[in-house]
Amino acid sequence: MWWEIPNHLEVKNGELHIANAPAAETARHFGTPLYVYNEKRIADVYRRFSETIEKYAQKKVRIHYAMKANSNEGILRLLRREGAWIDAVSPEEARKALEAGFPKDKILFTGTSVSNNDMKQLVELGIRINVDSLSQVRRLRNIAPAGTELSLRMDPGITGASGHWKTMTAGRESHGLPIKFSIPESGVITAAQLARDYGFRVVGLHEHIGSNWRTDEEVNEFLQTVDVVLEKAKQLTAMGCELEFVSFGGGPGVRYMENHPEFPLERYAEETCRKVAASGIECEALCFEPGRYLVADSGLLLMEVVDVKERYGDVIAGVNSGFNHLIRPVLYDAHHEIINCTKAGEKADTVVTVAGNLCETGDVFAAKRVMPKPEEGDILAVHNAGAYGFSMASHYNLRSLPQEVLL
Repeated sequence: MWWEIPNHLEVKNGELHIANAPAAETARHFGTPLYVYNEKRIADVYRRFSETIEKYAQKKVRIHYAMKANSNEGILRLLRREGAWIDAVSPEEARKALEAGFPKDKILFTGTSVSNNDMKQLVELGIRINVDSLSQVRRLRNIAPAGTELSLRMDPGITGASGHWKTMTAGRESHGLPIKFSIPESGVITAAQLARDYGFRVVGLHEHIGSNWRTDEEVNEFLQTVDVVLEKAKQLTAMGCELEFVSFGGGPGVRYMENHPEFPLERYAEETCRKVAASGIECEALCFEPGRYLVADSGLLLMEVVDVKERYGDVIAGVNSGFNHLIRPVLYDAHHEIINCTKAGEKADTVVTVAGNLCETGDVFAAKRVMPKPEEGDILAVHNAGAYGFSMASHYNLRSLPQEVLL
């Protein structure tokens, strides 16, 4: 199968294994619905990502894990041991990162629509803030003391790249919806001057243009923004800002379908670092913020087929989970491969709709998907569930949250 990875996800004797453990047995041992993550896979991907960038960089490299993708404490502790930093988007995430052992100076907060209460909490925790608006700079004057270090999140003014329009975070609009994130490129110098007038120190410049890009074309769009950010960083330096870092945000994606290309990591790293070197920019470190890329394919959502019915010629497999556990198919029309754990080697010969247990017509994991015919009691595995799965889960219909297991 296209998604098989040695010692991670494999079909052995017709059954799906994760981390060399039979997935169906794991599900029955812990109960379903269940999120299962492979610790070794996360570590391997993190090392490949960081080592590839370090190979080309002439400055220090900081890998800020975007913990909104998956804030499981075991995963946080694993990545802390690997040397990761943290990208947090709420005071609660920052606090959880601290509890997982990350020092406060390895956490950067990047939020939007940030309230005074959010900023007060972050200042009390000693977390550095990546400012998203001029309003935020003005309001921070009454919250943080003079000498506080901050960075500026800028919109490079180029349409962002994303696997879905709802996760595009740069440019003026996405599908007619005004983009809410960051300070436009034309306002960055004003924001920096305002911050300095209030006695703050601008030590970083940041961008993030969107999520889950995989193609060379999308990387080309990103590389255009790198030029804009580096030029603005030089302008900040010229006005007296001593930049410690420039952050290029996150965005690298993963394959959700067989026909999706692998993210061109080597080219992404080499071209970004080449542009940095050519710019001659003065800063200590380059920052990158992968989230999905590090954890997505490490995880499965395991769920039991509890009801099989035929309605007007359609086979519907009802499972004991729903979009309250994995919302991506409903929210983003996202495709996730679904594997029958004990029939992984059998022929896909039946058109099946996999439906959840919520009182919503749209509560469907897969519509009219060809797979081996399911039976009640089968365990189905949703692939690529390690990112934006449990972290976006809810108690809708008062359903309980799934358990999580890190193998």
